[in-house]
Amino acid sequence: MSCRPILFTSFLLTPFLLAASDRIPLAGTWRFQLDAQNQGRAERWYDRTLAADSIFLPGSTDEAGKGVKVVEPETGWLTRPYKYEGAAWYQKDVVIPPTWAGKRILLFLERPHWETEVWVDGRNFGSQNSLSTPHQYDLTRALSPGPHHITICVDNSYKIDVGTRAHSVTDHTQTNWNGIVGAIELRAAPAVSIESVAVYPDIAAKQVRIAVTLHNITASPAAGTLTADVAGLTGAHAATWVRDIVGSQTAELTVPMPEARLWDEWAGEIYQLMLTVFDDRVEIPVSLRQISTRGTQFLLNGRPVFLRGTLECNIFPLTGYPSTKVEDWERIFRIARSYGLNAFRFHSNCPPEAAFIAADRAGFLLHVELPVWSSAVGKDPKLDDFMRAEGFRILKAYGNHPSFTMLCLGNELVGDDAFMDGLVAEFKQSDPRRLYTFSADHRRRLPGATSDYYVTQQTSAGRLRINGTRFEKTMDGTDHDFSAAAQPVTVPLVTHEMGQWAVFPSYDELAKYTGVLKPRNLEPFRAQLEARGMLDQAHDFQLASGRFSWAIYKEDMEAALRTPHYGGFFLLQLEDFPGQGEALVGLLDSFWDSKGILTPEEFRRFSNQTVPLARMKKFVWTSDETFTARIDVAHYGKQPIEAAHTLWSLNYDSGELPPANLPLGSVTTLGEISVPLSKYTRATHLKLAVHVSPDAQNEWDLWVYPKSLSTEPPPGVLVTSAFDDSAKAALAAGRSVVLLAPGLQPMRFTPVFWSNAFFGTQPGTLGIFCDPAHPALRQFPTSRHSDWQWWELTEGAHAYILDDTAPAFRPIVQVIDDFHRNHKLGAVIEASVGNGKLLAVSLDIATHLDARPVARQLRRSLLDYAASADFHPRQNLTVAQVEALLSK
Repeated sequence: MSCRPILFTSFLLTPFLLAASDRIPLAGTWRFQLDAQNQGRAERWYDRTLAADSIFLPGSTDEAGKGVKVVEPETGWLTRPYKYEGAAWYQKDVVIPPTWAGKRILLFLERPHWETEVWVDGRNFGSQNSLSTPHQYDLTRALSPGPHHITICVDNSYKIDVGTRAHSVTDHTQTNWNGIVGAIELRAAPAVSIESVAVYPDIAAKQVRIAVTLHNITASPAAGTLTADVAGLTGAHAATWVRDIVGSQTAELTVPMPEARLWDEWAGEIYQLMLTVFDDRVEIPVSLRQISTRGTQFLLNGRPVFLRGTLECNIFPLTGYPSTKVEDWERIFRIARSYGLNAFRFHSNCPPEAAFIAADRAGFLLHVELPVWSSAVGKDPKLDDFMRAEGFRILKAYGNHPSFTMLCLGNELVGDDAFMDGLVAEFKQSDPRRLYTFSADHRRRLPGATSDYYVTQQTSAGRLRINGTRFEKTMDGTDHDFSAAAQPVTVPLVTHEMGQWAVFPSYDELAKYTGVLKPRNLEPFRAQLEARGMLDQAHDFQLASGRFSWAIYKEDMEAALRTPHYGGFFLLQLEDFPGQGEALVGLLDSFWDSKGILTPEEFRRFSNQTVPLARMKKFVWTSDETFTARIDVAHYGKQPIEAAHTLWSLNYDSGELPPANLPLGSVTTLGEISVPLSKYTRATHLKLAVHVSPDAQNEWDLWVYPKSLSTEPPPGVLVTSAFDDSAKAALAAGRSVVLLAPGLQPMRFTPVFWSNAFFGTQPGTLGIFCDPAHPALRQFPTSRHSDWQWWELTEGAHAYILDDTAPAFRPIVQVIDDFHRNHKLGAVIEASVGNGKLLAVSLDIATHLDARPVARQLRRSLLDYAASADFHPRQNLTVAQVEALLSK
């Protein structure tokens, strides 16, 4: 009698407890031969012993160093030292034991890439082409006891137009590798055995309906009792008599689970179900959970849930393919949970079995996509057939996993809408255990007629995330949400790819690339940074740009949380994206290691089940105003909170708001804060902190400036907007000159969106970097990085390009340039020029100062510095160098 655990799947997958006598592992050395000219089939390589080479499986041709050696680095993504596309042949000898006589024998290939074709002793057993599920071949007819040789042709040629940027095949992420990874083995089952299992939970009735496909390889009909028992649960037993089993036949039974606890995002409650028929026993984990919708909200077991998700784009730099190890995925989900996330979107790919198992245990909600990012959907019969078949394969292989809550046809699909809606309808009808949508973002600005939810950046009524245009004319505060844009949509809305703000690389992580993917594309940028004397600043640039970028991420995430009855967001993304122009947009690097930008504790303040929120009109205030803010809280916890207490503080002021009940799935207004700012006679950085019991807290930065402030130059200092003869004469005479003139490099407030190499029309700056303790900034409160108050100064400004200065030349306020370009940029610089001292400012601190308190304050601070004893520049510029910096 055998015991074969299926582990939530419908195929005979990953048998961790399978008896050794019932499987033959095929991991190890295989005979191997590349077939770049595609001659193997015509020359019948399956009929001969391959002797050209050998390779170790599981693995890829990249890992084995097979293929064409790549000499030049890739541009825009990581480099594969060896690259191969085409047919590759793998061959191994096996000996079938006498005890397998009369048994069903399957060849199991957990994750090949891409198409496989199998021969046994020269006999063909067909081909399979799934990018998402194991390839399984029934070899019962060929594998009698004794020696045999198995030949597998793996072809990663691009035969189906899934889209060259689809993360299932693209070199921008996992690479279009050739090989077989994960479990590779022969599996034996009794003559009458359990072939597959589908589990349909019913949380209202506290039971599961089990559809069991039985398979009989004998010529005689079989009959027997199919029993089901759940370990540790009283009364969880069912049995049914099954008769006339010939070939494949499905039997159903319902198993009561009255004592079972529900699976949710906090407790991955998993039980072990034992199915027995004849001499076959299968152990399969089962759970009770229901994912559904009500209006524009998701419901998990009837409770509103808000998706706080990130993307997983098949980024595995060491191997070039996704891990098939549960422990690797457990680490990823553990890290994501520490940042308050509860959901993952698999961008144009479906992960291996290990990811589902780990997500089940961790309580994560998975949005899985067909491995497609194409503009030919519904117009290419080969693609359409593949999508239909692949979707049903994914549902059958992983459909029992409680974490598998959402299925999507692919990313940013373009094509025939009717085909997409129809395919969604087919999947929904076949498997009601999850929610479905037609595409992740789309040119169609409303969801398809059959979609249960909608993942998009923009509806017909507006955008659902921040983009650069929000800050082109004004810098508002936090008093907004996505309600207006969401209004036309009647299903749950999830923001597509929220964020995408670039972060400067520190280059420390280059040493981590010890596997098949090499950061050769980043090495020239590092060398350029070093040549311009700034390599020692790379880590500072990363932290400064990262803190700024994630301040904008925070505001975007909170805008979604402020939106009543919203569905959630998928960030792009928590970790770096190494392709598409080196889109290093992550809080973490490509290895899921922290960059030190934000701690998990800081991140959970605005990414958690309960998040305090502040609605304020602006971030910048003046001392004649009264600061006001409405305090809300988004609550998507385990249960409602009664009489929640709210404490707030704003530097020296503090208070308490009236107790409030927090229902589930709500955005509740807690009260108003009002603080007169007249006490702040000097520019001050304020921090608003809010704590909602029992343990939710959040905070926001804002600034208050004097209502009026003298902007007149101090005695003895020449303030000029032109580097003309008067300015040069003053410097020659040993005077101090403050030059207010723009530079040559355009700036903007927001950092680079995604990648300046990929979207090259951007100014391409990443905010500022400075030393707040520098005496020039003594009267201008700031962090080391850009923050909301810098909008007034940096949006539309022009920085000085300082590439021709000495390597050690450092601005007072440095502008971080995009790492693809690495200009040394300055917004405020100081230098000795001849006998005089120059303070040059490329930011506008001269116009409309009555309405620009930030510019007014910086002007005052800089002018006073220029008149002070502290103004002693230690670096030099020539007159010609100064002239070269200025906009003509």
